[in-house]
Amino acid sequence: MKTTGKSLFTLLIIMLTCGISYAENFNRPESENYVKGVTALNNGDIENAYKLLNAEIENNPDNGYAHCYMSLICNACDDIVLAMQAANSSIELIPESDNEYRSFAYYTRSILWGNLGKWDKAIDDITKSIEINPNDAESFKTRAEIYVNTKHYEEAIDDLNHALTIDSNTDVTDLMMKLIESVPTDELAEKVTNVMGLMSLK
Repeated sequence: MKTTGKSLFTLLIIMLTCGISYAENFNRPESENYVKGVTALNNGDIENAYKLLNAEIENNPDNGYAHCYMSLICNACDDIVLAMQAANSSIELIPESDNEYRSFAYYTRSILWGNLGKWDKAIDDITKSIEINPNDAESFKTRAEIYVNTKHYEEAIDDLNHALTIDSNTDVTDLMMKLIESVPTDELAEKVTNVMGLMSLK
């Protein structure tokens, strides 16, 4: 897997567009710099988002949510060191009760590990993301991609099947084609074909 900063930033926009809902049993940050920084990201203004979220972190260093978004920004700017530092901070600081954002923080760090070719660590983090939020089809798809890249084809097929079971509209076409070209046995090829049958039921 080589997920670029640009594609991870696109994922962020998808996340914001779909809306990670605000839960009622805890409060997420509402400070001016944070809210404006997230809004800037939603509008695709990375430079302004960086300035606002950096100011937020300087003023409120325990805002794990700001660190999570900063990780995405740094990765989009190809600064993997700062991206990883911010991801680590977000995992440390986001409240345990906020499953959605904690899951996304682990997801983000998994992508960073994948970009570094640290596959075991990438699998550990995406698996943690899935454990926290087991109903996220995108996480299963991402773990499947890691499994394909590490030649764990059966596990990849299982995860793609799971992703499509959660959401039949999950876009797995490219990954399925890569699997078809990569699997070493007819038995595995048949399993891929069976999963592709789920796609035809959309």
